[in-house]
Amino acid sequence: MAQLNSIQQDKIYDILVDAGVSYESLQIDLIDHLCCMVEEKMDNGLDFSQSLTLSIQEFGLSSFAEVQETTLYLLTLKLNKMKKAIGVLGIISALAVIAGVLFKINHFPGAGILLAVGLILVSLIVFPFMAYFELAKGNSAIQKFATISGYTAATILSLATLFKIMMWPGSPIIAYTGLFLLVIVFLPSYTFKNYKIAENKMMAFSRSLLILAGVVVFWGLIPISKDKKIDQHKIHQEKIIENQIEE
Repeated sequence: MAQLNSIQQDKIYDILVDAGVSYESLQIDLIDHLCCMVEEKMDNGLDFSQSLTLSIQEFGLSSFAEVQETTLYLLTLKLNKMKKAIGVLGIISALAVIAGVLFKINHFPGAGILLAVGLILVSLIVFPFMAYFELAKGNSAIQKFATISGYTAATILSLATLFKIMMWPGSPIIAYTGLFLLVIVFLPSYTFKNYKIAENKMMAFSRSLLILAGVVVFWGLIPISKDKKIDQHKIHQEKIIENQIEE
């Protein structure tokens, strides 16, 4: 069976590009399809030029752009449906978390289940898909880096909250990991990205500072370990005793 060399494959690629096919995945599929058509005709005794001309005539040069247009339309339609589904799931998970917190404050039954379901949906489904949708926009490298680090940190912090609520071991370690990623990795890239493109530089800087303030509040609310509490309690008692002796 005839096999096309790299120069011949590049020629087919150039024809597709000239015909308006720019979507990379579709380019690969069409090149493979055309190569098979050309090789089949070459096996019947035709040379490459004749086989390529006949293959393009059979396929239709104008059809290449139509195929891409249809493909992109179907992909966009599918992506929009996915976005709607994830949006609905995000609303459900947010409401579950809010209801879980209210239930916990009022000591209603089912608080743990609501919080667990909401945080699991957010951590394992909603945040990853939101990151995927953001990356699909084809932004710059710094924007993609900020997106990945930000959603990863949010996922880790959601899991840390879930671990804390369910009283599973390791929640402080997970929380500190998420906070470290948020402050050291995401926040600098986010600040640089927004400060660079924003018309109001002060507003861009204030957004980053507000995120940092939220991190500090979250950090301050993370309970220290039991041993540290005991040590601090002992130190506090010793100070009271020393003050009493001095008096």
